[in-house]
Amino acid sequence: MINKIYIKDYAIVRELELPFLNGFTVITGETGAGKSLIVKALSLALGSKAEKTDVRSGQDRAVVEVQLNNSKNYRRLLSKAGRIKSYINDEPFSEESYRELVYSLADFHGQNEQQLIMNNRTHIDFLDRFCKNDDKISQIEKIYNDLIFTIDSLNNKLDLSKQSNDKKELLEFQLNEIKLISPKLNEDEELTNEFKRLNNTEETINAIQKLNQSLTEHDHSIYRQLYSAIDDLEGLSKFDQKLSHYLDILKQSSVSIQDSSSGLIEYLDHIESDPSKLNEVNDRLQSIESLKRKYGGSIESVMDYAERTRTELEELSGLDGLIEELRSNLRDMISKYTVLANELSQRRKESSQKLSNQIEMTMKKLNMDGATFKVEIHQKPSKDDTVKYNNLGVKYGPKGYDDVEFYLSANPGEAIKPLSKIASGGEVSRIMLSIKSVLKEDDPVQTLIFDEIDSGISGEAADKVAKALKALSKDKQVICITHLPQIASLADNHLFVGKKVIENKTFVEAIYLNDDQKIAAVAKLFSGEDSTSQVINKKTSMDSRAHG
Repeated sequence: MINKIYIKDYAIVRELELPFLNGFTVITGETGAGKSLIVKALSLALGSKAEKTDVRSGQDRAVVEVQLNNSKNYRRLLSKAGRIKSYINDEPFSEESYRELVYSLADFHGQNEQQLIMNNRTHIDFLDRFCKNDDKISQIEKIYNDLIFTIDSLNNKLDLSKQSNDKKELLEFQLNEIKLISPKLNEDEELTNEFKRLNNTEETINAIQKLNQSLTEHDHSIYRQLYSAIDDLEGLSKFDQKLSHYLDILKQSSVSIQDSSSGLIEYLDHIESDPSKLNEVNDRLQSIESLKRKYGGSIESVMDYAERTRTELEELSGLDGLIEELRSNLRDMISKYTVLANELSQRRKESSQKLSNQIEMTMKKLNMDGATFKVEIHQKPSKDDTVKYNNLGVKYGPKGYDDVEFYLSANPGEAIKPLSKIASGGEVSRIMLSIKSVLKEDDPVQTLIFDEIDSGISGEAADKVAKALKALSKDKQVICITHLPQIASLADNHLFVGKKVIENKTFVEAIYLNDDQKIAAVAKLFSGEDSTSQVINKKTSMDSRAHG
């Protein structure tokens, strides 16, 4: 339900904040006063398109904001360049997302693109609500989503299966290549060190021999010079015991040199030049480096790739079984889907005539004698035979395989044609009033706005339309622009719209009338006189008002 609207710099409206009440509200006023502007602003706030010329002359932008009883504010800003920005509770939304969120908050009936009933894609929803199909729709939507997911999975596995032989050969080759080398963690580092050692054996031998001579074997070796120093220091230590400490250090050094020399000699005894071993290490190292280049750059990545390959080979090996399992699941889902789709289709067919009869009866009450309403239910053939109807492939979706469309012949002798092709705004509004009256208990939309419902009617027909609007307002918030006293007299709330020119500027004025003012306004509608001056000539006495 709409609680209020705020309008600023929209068309000829400077600024207007207007509450909307429960029940049945009529909007009256002389032609051109701005009645339709209020409805147009409501429509814009709830997702309709706008023109840049809708921005009030001399202003940069227009603002329309609607507050609903869901505690949310829906605001749109229209620039004079024609750009629109949309917000819900100050959070910006793209135009597409915004329209999807507000599309069903209110029904507009008249010459307006937001008439849900004029979109034949919504007709199946109207019929399903009449059939009380909500539970079955929820069930079939879930099965449909599972079915589509399973089909996608099956197609993916089938595509994989077509490539599986070639892919299996490739994966097996790669895994065997890795298995053949079977690198170990850090082996590349160890082999690199081993290669360096083997590749420099001769140089190492020569260097150690030369070093050993310097240490102990040469006549002027380090050991002999150190021994001479020890001998001299022993003589000196006899005169000063403090030198004994350094004598011990030199003796320890002498022992270390001898040990090092012995160790180097032993190392030389075991070292040998082995070209075959060098080649073996080099070949192993090159094989590992080749694997690293192919499978990730390190031994860890090679081992990870091997593990993933083993897993993928296992999956490919079990692909046939998985495909058969998916096919079995799919057959089960198609069976369940078809049973539900058949049940929905049967319920729709059984209820369609009942709905048609009730709408025709209601249209008759609205002075549309001889009007024919028909619910057409058909199926679209499809080359995809996943789901069949009468043994033929049929197009299917989350609501079954039925296409539903409403058809109408407004007058006797006229050919029946799709409701979406009906051009007359007033005629469509009365048809919509008939449909809404029949479906009011099942319709989630709480606010209905009628613009041209009194177009071309008067007298008894106007009385009938007024009573139907009044009855509908017991369950819905009904807002109606009217010129007819029969309709205005039954309203719970009477909103009067006028305009004033002050200093060559036009201002829109909207007020709710009190009981006495309602009577006066309705009387003026009966007489057909201009009621503006008499109805709003004493603004200070009005109970509620807004200026624009």
